[in-house]
Amino acid sequence: MKVLGFNQVSNTLRLVPESFDDLYLIARIVEPGDKVESKSYRRFKPSEGDVGEQKEVRIKVRVEKTELDKNSDKLRISGKIISGKPEEFISIGSYHTLNVGTGEAIDLCKEEFKEYVLGMVKQAVAESKKPILGIIAVDDEKATCAYVRGYGIDMNAELYSGLSKRMKTSDYEKMKEKFFLEIIKKMQQMKVDMFVVAGPGFMKDNLRDYIKSKGIEIGKKVAYASANDAERSGIREALQSEAANKLLQNDKISREFTLLNTFLKGLSLGDAYRGIESIETGLKEYKIGAILVNDSVINDKEIKKVLDTAYSQNVSIKIFNSEDDAGIQLKNFGNLAAIGKRLMKLNA
Repeated sequence: MKVLGFNQVSNTLRLVPESFDDLYLIARIVEPGDKVESKSYRRFKPSEGDVGEQKEVRIKVRVEKTELDKNSDKLRISGKIISGKPEEFISIGSYHTLNVGTGEAIDLCKEEFKEYVLGMVKQAVAESKKPILGIIAVDDEKATCAYVRGYGIDMNAELYSGLSKRMKTSDYEKMKEKFFLEIIKKMQQMKVDMFVVAGPGFMKDNLRDYIKSKGIEIGKKVAYASANDAERSGIREALQSEAANKLLQNDKISREFTLLNTFLKGLSLGDAYRGIESIETGLKEYKIGAILVNDSVINDKEIKKVLDTAYSQNVSIKIFNSEDDAGIQLKNFGNLAAIGKRLMKLNA
């Protein structure tokens, strides 16, 4: 994410999304009633019955709805037009949808930018400078390949080994080598800087030894970890492994799992809070050290009130990705949870 400027007088933030992660973030922080301006296209008909032609325009809408399209890597922002240029191609008051893609600047105007919202944007700017992590979970049947992105785990491919214990030893070794070469090719193709290869048994170790013995250059840092299977659960397990933490100590998703585990520990110790009423009581008594909240609900009025109170007390506000595994678990607690000050200090 690039931030081109922030006008404090008009409360307008100019952003340039650089990835789908950034579009995802913008979709979360834009809410109905906001004003968004961006480049767009309108069909102009000089006369009745004319087919018309598409004209490039710049349009500002008052937001009513947002929709993220992962297939086209576009964020659709819909609402009534309140201004635009050139004026002859604009119909004030009519509905329009801005199709925002990566590399396209938008102006986002709010009545007020909460500090935790600006914090999310600053984090996105910082995240854009970090390497993306790739994970491969492998066993003797298949390899599951995935990207770790800001919005969660993105499954990329499944490669099948075709191995069978009934094979002759020579055929088995040939097939295994073919399987390894397919995995290596995928690792070289995936646009990441770092990999964690994980799985049960010896297959991941055999892959590591094969790469080393053949002197193959992957072109990325590679770490190895244990996992119970080569499914999505194995990917999650690898993400939480010590090997992954060493590669991405500051990775947002790893931090979310750590915070969630601290919250769960706090429930058993009596130093964690769930539910709005419980958290509000904890804030009144100045006992809360951190708030965990899913990004899907940060525009909810009641939750906004809780976050405003927390911010006024300098309580740490941790925004979770609601579509990631940790965020899905947080949803089971009403999308909002809190950790007590004492436990936060112990785990600092």
